[in-house]
Amino acid sequence: MIKGKSTIELFDGITGKKKEEYKDENIVTNAIRNLFDWNGEMLAMGISVDGMLERLTPLYPHYLRGILLWDNIIAENPDNILPPPGINCVGHAGGFYGGANPLRGTWNENETEIKENGVKMVWDFHTDKANSTIKSISLTSIAGGNRGWMTPWEAGTFFRQRINNGSSSQSTINFAPTTTWTQTLGTGSASLYAGELRRGIHTYVADRNDNSLTIIEHSHANPSALSILDSAGVVTAASPHCREEVFSVASDARFSNLSSNYIIDGDKNLVHVSLSGTGNRTARIRTVNLITKTLTGDRTITLSNDVGASSVAYFKNRLYAGTSGTGGGICEFNSSGSFVRRILNFTSNSRYHCFGGEYIASPVNVSNGGLFISDGINTVVTQVGSDNAHPAVLFNAASLKPPLLTMVYEATSTHHTRYIGFITPYMATINNLAAPVIKDELNTMKITYELTQE
Repeated sequence: MIKGKSTIELFDGITGKKKEEYKDENIVTNAIRNLFDWNGEMLAMGISVDGMLERLTPLYPHYLRGILLWDNIIAENPDNILPPPGINCVGHAGGFYGGANPLRGTWNENETEIKENGVKMVWDFHTDKANSTIKSISLTSIAGGNRGWMTPWEAGTFFRQRINNGSSSQSTINFAPTTTWTQTLGTGSASLYAGELRRGIHTYVADRNDNSLTIIEHSHANPSALSILDSAGVVTAASPHCREEVFSVASDARFSNLSSNYIIDGDKNLVHVSLSGTGNRTARIRTVNLITKTLTGDRTITLSNDVGASSVAYFKNRLYAGTSGTGGGICEFNSSGSFVRRILNFTSNSRYHCFGGEYIASPVNVSNGGLFISDGINTVVTQVGSDNAHPAVLFNAASLKPPLLTMVYEATSTHHTRYIGFITPYMATINNLAAPVIKDELNTMKITYELTQE
């Protein structure tokens, strides 16, 4: 069993004399276990087991030697791997750092050491770093410690990455066929990937211009027969391993602009928004459960402001849309259609997408591949940087568990390249402090975290 304990020390910023010390213990979440909890269906989709192991091992340092500092207590549930909505990251550290980011500390290599049954990790925060009230801390990946959770972006940091062994340019692990099996079901827009909503079943959706939503499911004929030696690889429509089923959910109007106006929420519903009327102020919101293939919700609201006709989403009883005209950008409306706030002045490049069941994201028009992220309470615009991932859409996958997810590059209407990725600032541990630590500009801070195998 892995156990962990933390020691937080505050020192006088001038004399260096120790002023306070706090010792606490943590729970270990399922984050690390989930990195290795693969299912047989992945193997049949061309996943290289050797490739996954190569990029996931050794766990230390890449996936464990980062730290996140929180402004509130976090429920001690091992399945709490992504931070809960509304919590704020008030400090973070991963590798060496000497920059001006007021939240980011630096790794202390001299005091970090690998022991016979574990590791001791140390990070330092100068007088101008992480000045706040700290109530909880978590271990994370080095990349996550460098990045922080929904904190202002800094060059060279990554909120999401493809699975690798320490290099953002590492070759990738492809999660599924790069080309969909059937793209010619009638006329209208092409099929759009909706995710692996059940184990081994990959779902696509399409508007075929017939007042219905087409749902396509791809799977293997006999997933239970797969083994670690299975060599099915990339499956095509002609393969005996392939099974395809097509369903239709009827409505009284098209699911128009489907490619930019829908999300898949945490309950496996497709939530689609149609805009019409003067200034696109009439928003019709339809919900289709992609498991039961039924229309479960249909309502119309009138928006208080004119909005653009593309890149609209309804999430957590909030509608997100780009307003038109001077001062346009992403705005939030409540469930009655009333304007709530202008979130940012940037517009969205493409459709919104959900991940982790609690978060919504969308690429936005800023350099280095901008990404708008909201948990329904906090909002940040980050850049994904040079990992060449800014066009990617994030999907939950039934054969993967957090922090793993599927990153999909929707290059064309008939070609969806899918890779295994992960959210870098996950919580590998939850360490709620017995007493809050108040860090200010008069003090330096040292955090020591010891993990042991017992």
